[in-house]
Amino acid sequence: MTKSFSAIFLIAAMNAGAPAWAYGDAKAGQSLFQNRCVACHSAQPTRKPAPLLDEVYGRRAGMAPNYTYSAALRGASVIWNARTLDRWLIDPPKFIPGVSMQARLADPQERQNIIAYLRSISSKRTSQDNAGD
Repeated sequence: MTKSFSAIFLIAAMNAGAPAWAYGDAKAGQSLFQNRCVACHSAQPTRKPAPLLDEVYGRRAGMAPNYTYSAALRGASVIWNARTLDRWLIDPPKFIPGVSMQARLADPQERQNIIAYLRSISSKRTSQDNAGD
């Protein structure tokens, strides 16, 4: 193998296992959010049983106003970004033991689409858009 082919092969191999954080579709994510999340969550102030997700991207976990979080989530040192939201959506209790949320989203592309949507409704946090991405 030539050196350039080896380098290309190495870069391709490294990227093959990397999550597709940049590939989320916010419009598809909004539709998924409507179908999968609105029973408990909202992006607008309502009387849902779970916290408001407006401005969640870039916010510290357990810090949304007007919601009483579990001690586990209040005590977590997590900032919601593409990586942390992805881990959360895979299995919340595994990511932060002791949390109340049990919903899981196994499909990686669906997770990325929902994350893209959450990012799109968190416009005030643009200074942190690339934090952890």
